[in-house]
Amino acid sequence: MSCLKLAVVQFPRDRTNLDQNIAQMHKFLDEITADVDVVLLPEDWLGVTVIDWDDYQEIIVKLFYGAILSRGKSGGYIPGGTPVTGGPSPNPILISGAQYVRAEGGIYSRGMILGGELSAPVFFEKQFPSQAIGERNYVKPGSLLPVIQHRGTPLGVAVCVDIMYPEIVRSLALRGALLILNPANIPAVRMPLWQSVGITRACENTVFVVAANNTATSYPDGREVQGESFVAYPDGYTLLSCGREPGVYYFDLDLSRVSKVRQRWPYLEDVRSNRGSICRKYYSE
Repeated sequence: MSCLKLAVVQFPRDRTNLDQNIAQMHKFLDEITADVDVVLLPEDWLGVTVIDWDDYQEIIVKLFYGAILSRGKSGGYIPGGTPVTGGPSPNPILISGAQYVRAEGGIYSRGMILGGELSAPVFFEKQFPSQAIGERNYVKPGSLLPVIQHRGTPLGVAVCVDIMYPEIVRSLALRGALLILNPANIPAVRMPLWQSVGITRACENTVFVVAANNTATSYPDGREVQGESFVAYPDGYTLLSCGREPGVYYFDLDLSRVSKVRQRWPYLEDVRSNRGSICRKYYSE
């Protein structure tokens, strides 16, 4: 597939009202057009509450089923793990953002991918909880970092601050991901930095990087979160920002740009071909 249509939900999160956030997200998902391939939600859009993992899965599956599958499209996953078939074309995939969840005796920042050709959800986790905002005091480091295929396009997810670790994004790219999705919750004062990092990760790996941020909300320390979700192109020339308003933002990604850029910039292939010597030379202590 040479083009993907992406929907980024820039969400006006209430920090503490779980039910309000679920109802508001349902409205946003309900309005997404039928031609969308990928839907990306921001991190912690449900608020700051730690949620039991089973409850989180139920919330996301019900949202997906109620707002997207209810339109009669085929494919995907519904409660009970049953694939839905018989419609004209596969569903989009939904990247749920990530949430603090209670699972396996600890707390993780974890999300899920469902829909499309997937017969069951695929899970991902934040690898390095943020020290700056105190996540490391209670959130465990994650291990789940999958690359999945959707409509012939490999993609991966780097949760929030994981985008700051070049090795995480490069791992996804080396495993074939052409699209890196970054569900985040970033204060407005840091968004210029975040966009610069997004451009850098896109260029050094010759991939698309897409970040979804909340808006009209805040951090516990009072810093405002004001959107500016974005798409960074693999050639570094284009950065498309959503501004600050809540809503669903659509982007048509021409994936053929990746192969064109890679003809000029062989960065990823250089690393792939020389990873052993690179690790010995540049990562030895």
